[in-house]
Parts: sequence; C-alpha cells; structure tokens
Amino acid sequence: PDSAAEALAALLHHWLTAARDRQLARFELSLEATRRPELRADLETAGLAARSRATTLLASLGAPRPEQAAELLVAWTDGLLYDRLAGAPAASRPAPDVTELTSVVRRMLAAVLAA
Repeated sequence: PDSAAEALAALLHHWLTAARDRQLARFELSLEATRRPELRADLETAGLAARSRATTLLASLGAPRPEQAAELLVAWTDGLLYDRLAGAPAASRPAPDVTELTSVVRRMLAAVLAA
C-alpha cells in the first residue's frame, strides 16, 4: 500500500499542478455532457477505464470487493481534485505537496481496502 499511495499521490500532485488546466477542462466537459448527450460516450469510456485501473490496483492490494472499492476511490479522487481546483477556497490555497497527499492517500486506501 505504501508504494501505491506514493504513486497515486504523485499523480494527484501532477493533476493539481502541471495538468491543472486539463483537469478543469475535464470537469467542465463533464458538466456540459449532462446537457449534450453526444459528449457522453468518450467521457464514459475514460471513466470506465479509470475504474478498471483502480479495480486492478485495489485487487492487487487485497481489497475484498475491488470493484466497489474502486468506485469509492475514483469518487474520492474526483472530489479531492474538484475541491482543490474549483471548490470555494481553491483560489486562496496552494496545491498540497506530495508528502501531504501521500498521507491523505494512505488513509483513503486504508478505508477503501476495508470496505
């Protein structure tokens, strides 16, 4: 779990910093797809791929129900990204560093592995 937490934390940090604009565009596109169903297919494909990768990771870490754990992990990841990029205090606080994110990810992985 520690190496998985470190890897996911590094990825989250990348998404919150270097790939910030891409993540914001993804959120905007997700909202637009609720009004324009023709945009939905590509987003759904990407979302299913993310869930599949999360399921594989969590199964390798011993999750008793990896598909359910993956749903939680993906939802948590999107929630963290949205809060840090577009949430109320997003403009006034810096992105967390990798060390802080690793600590948070460790707790989340422990929770989803127990679910």
